[in-house]
Amino acid sequence: MGLVEDLAADLGPARVRPGGPDDAIGGRVPAAVAEPLSPEAVAAVLARAGRDGLAVRVRGGGTKQSWSAPPERLDVVLSTRALHRLIDHAPGDMTCVAEAGMPLAALQAAIADVTTHRQRLMLDPPGGAEATLGGVLATAAAGPRRVRYGTPRDLVIGARYVTGDGLAAKTGGRVVKNVAGYDVAKLLIGSHGSLAVITEVALKLHPLPDAARTVVLRDPDPDRAAAFCDAVRGAPITPALVEAAWPEGLVLVRVESTEEGAAAQVERLRGLGPVEELDEVAADALTADLAARAWAGTGPVLAVGVVPDRLADLLRAARDAGATLVARAPVCAGELALPDDDPDRAARLIDAVRALGGSVQLRRGGEDLRALVRTAPEPAVLRLEAALKDRLDPHGVLAGAAR
Repeated sequence: MGLVEDLAADLGPARVRPGGPDDAIGGRVPAAVAEPLSPEAVAAVLARAGRDGLAVRVRGGGTKQSWSAPPERLDVVLSTRALHRLIDHAPGDMTCVAEAGMPLAALQAAIADVTTHRQRLMLDPPGGAEATLGGVLATAAAGPRRVRYGTPRDLVIGARYVTGDGLAAKTGGRVVKNVAGYDVAKLLIGSHGSLAVITEVALKLHPLPDAARTVVLRDPDPDRAAAFCDAVRGAPITPALVEAAWPEGLVLVRVESTEEGAAAQVERLRGLGPVEELDEVAADALTADLAARAWAGTGPVLAVGVVPDRLADLLRAARDAGATLVARAPVCAGELALPDDDPDRAARLIDAVRALGGSVQLRRGGEDLRALVRTAPEPAVLRLEAALKDRLDPHGVLAGAAR
């Protein structure tokens, strides 16, 4: 039998199909695409892969495949899209449990349907409605709200997963105050699917605020814009997001609280600089525009980060390169879109960010750009990575898949 027939014997013929051009990752077309219906079926795929020496890549919504290096081999794409159930929502505990293939937008809608408790999962990563929970966790993707609510590592309280040798396991629990066992979920977040396949995740929710108000500072001078951001960080203000956008020279600050609390924070913001308050419609439109801005074109996109006191330098570097930058100002991390594929421009910008002590990662672009971004890990890091890989994926089945 062929690979498709072998997998169909494990999962059923409706759950496996031959791979096609639309399934290609890094130019490689898989021999088969498997869409298991349960964690047990995921384990069956990985166990067979270990026995037969197959290379597997995990895919959810497919919105972040370019965040990972392309696989050297690709036999099976393991799709998690059939693992899309909301398993539990405990509004009183402000937690939920969902399968990893559930789209983030679908989860938000399901939580919002419980009108007796106004809650939300405070994750807003790039990827749109198609991004799945598993993909968000695998890539540690975070958006503007990380300023207040943190990244996926701060919101995950437990997970179920299947290791590369087909062993199903769990870590953490379903309540926030949980201290049972090692926190393996934190290890899997950001691992790009190279250690295990997350099948289920327990998440911490937050209440929706009573009021949200948004102000904008418009100043084309990097030093003044950075000074304003620094003042916001040090003031008695708890912003939901602080976005610095370049080259237009714009800083957007949103506060969320009670009506009285939001009003008081806006007054403090007015004392920090010549800000303009936006009405709700304009604020939502600008927030959505900034979230999508770096991804609007088809050119290369880099994730960049520097220490907060180098924000002005980062803004200047983006301006000098003719690039578009949208950054979470308090943590000084964001997305930088290059206007073209010019390798010299990219090299100058990457060198400029690294000269600031910053980090650069590829989010969208060709392999030539990936080679410019790549850095060699320290030997101790390589040893640790090898030990973890050997422990969780001893047969080297998982090909480091971003979802």
